[in-house]
Amino acid sequence: MNSLREGTPGPGPRSSRSRSVPRRLLDRPDFRRLWLIGGLGGTVRWLEMLSIGVYTFDLSGSPLWVAALMVSRMLPMVLFGSIFGAYADQFNRDTLLLAGLSVMTCVAVVLATLALGGYLELWHIALGAFLSGTYFSTDFSVRRTMLGEIASEDYAGTAMSLDSATNNATRAMGPLLGGLVYQSIGLAGAYVVGSCAYLVCFVLAARVVYHQTRLPPSSKVLEQLLEGLRYVRRSRRILGTLLVTAIVNLFGFPFATMVPVIGRDDLGLAAVWVGLLASAEGTGAFAGALVIAWFARARHYGRLYTGGSMVFLVAILLFSFSSVFPLAWSILLCGGLGIAGFAAMQSAILLTSAAPEYRSRTMGALAVCIGAGPIGVLHIGLLAEWLGARSAITLISLEGFLAFALTLPLWRPLWRATPANELTQPGG
Repeated sequence: MNSLREGTPGPGPRSSRSRSVPRRLLDRPDFRRLWLIGGLGGTVRWLEMLSIGVYTFDLSGSPLWVAALMVSRMLPMVLFGSIFGAYADQFNRDTLLLAGLSVMTCVAVVLATLALGGYLELWHIALGAFLSGTYFSTDFSVRRTMLGEIASEDYAGTAMSLDSATNNATRAMGPLLGGLVYQSIGLAGAYVVGSCAYLVCFVLAARVVYHQTRLPPSSKVLEQLLEGLRYVRRSRRILGTLLVTAIVNLFGFPFATMVPVIGRDDLGLAAVWVGLLASAEGTGAFAGALVIAWFARARHYGRLYTGGSMVFLVAILLFSFSSVFPLAWSILLCGGLGIAGFAAMQSAILLTSAAPEYRSRTMGALAVCIGAGPIGVLHIGLLAEWLGARSAITLISLEGFLAFALTLPLWRPLWRATPANELTQPGG
C-alpha cells in the first residue's frame, strides 16, 4: 500500500537522523495537523463531558441522569463503529473527516446559541451528545488510521503512542478547563469554546494531503462487515486486543461518570476542584504515554496493554475507598499511569497486526468494543442510584477482574513477547 510508505521518516541528513522518531513524525506537516485535530477535539470532548455532568447533577440530583447523558454520547460507537469502518475502506477518509468536523462545528454553534438565549433543555444536550459521539465513533477508522498510514507501518507504534499521549493530555486539560469554564460562564461557555475549537480543526483538516488506496466501491456493506468479522476471528492477537478493550470499557472507564457525583456529593467540591479531580487520571496517562512513545519496544506492546489495564482496575478499586481529595487525586494519577499502556497500545497492535485492506474494518471493530461503554455506564448509574457512587465503583472494578480471569485463555497470547517479524520497529 503506497500510502504506508510515503514520507516515512527514514534516513536523511545527519541532523534528521539524530532526532528521535516522535520528533521526526511531528516534523511532518500532515501528521502534525492530524495530531493537533485529535488534541483539540479531545479537549473539547472532555471539557463538555465535565460541564454536562456537573450541570445535569446540579439540575437533577440524580447519578442515573448523569449516566444517561454519558450513554447518549457513547452509544454511537457501538451502533456505527463497524459501519464507518466498512465505508472508510471504500471512500476518502479525508473527506469523511471534513464532513464530520463541519457537522460538529454547526452542532456546537446551535447549542451555544440555545444556551445563551436561555432555551437549552436536557433533550438538546442529549441530542448534541449523541451527534458528538457519532463523530468520535469515526476517529479510529478515519483520523487514527490516516495518522498511522502517514507515519508508515514501521512507526505505527510511535504514532499511536504520541496520539495517545495527546488524548490523555486532553483528559487532564479538558475536565480542568471544563470546571473553570462552567464555574465562570456556565454551560454556554463550554459550547462556545467547542464551536471555536471545531472550526480550527476543520481548517487544519482542509490542509491535510493524504493519498489512500481504496477498495472498489460496493453497496454490500453487510458483506464487507461480515468479511471483516471473519478476519478478526482468525487472528488471536486481534481478537484478544478487542476483548481487553471491551472489558476495560465495560468495567473500567464508566467510573469516570461518577467523578462529578463523588466530587459534588461526597467531597463537597466546587466545580473547578471537581475538574481537577477528573483530570488526575489523564495527567498520569499523559506522562505514561510519553514514556512509552520514547522508550517502549515492540516486543512489549502486548504486556503494556494488558498489564496497564490491570493497574487501572486496581486504582479505581482503591479510589472507591478514598475519602479525602489529595488521596483520591493521587490514586487516579497512578491509575492514569497504568491506563497509558492500554490507550497507547490498542491501536498500535491492531494497525500492525491487520492486513492493509482490513485496517479500517479492524479499527471499526475496535470502536464497537469501545462502544460497549454505554452498557457499563448504565450499569454503574443504576448501581449508584441504589447503593451510592462509591459502592458502584467498587463493584464494577471487581467485576472487571472477574471478567479478566474468566477470559484468560483468549487474551493470554498478548502477554507473550511479540515476534520480531510481526512488529519490527521500537516505539521510539
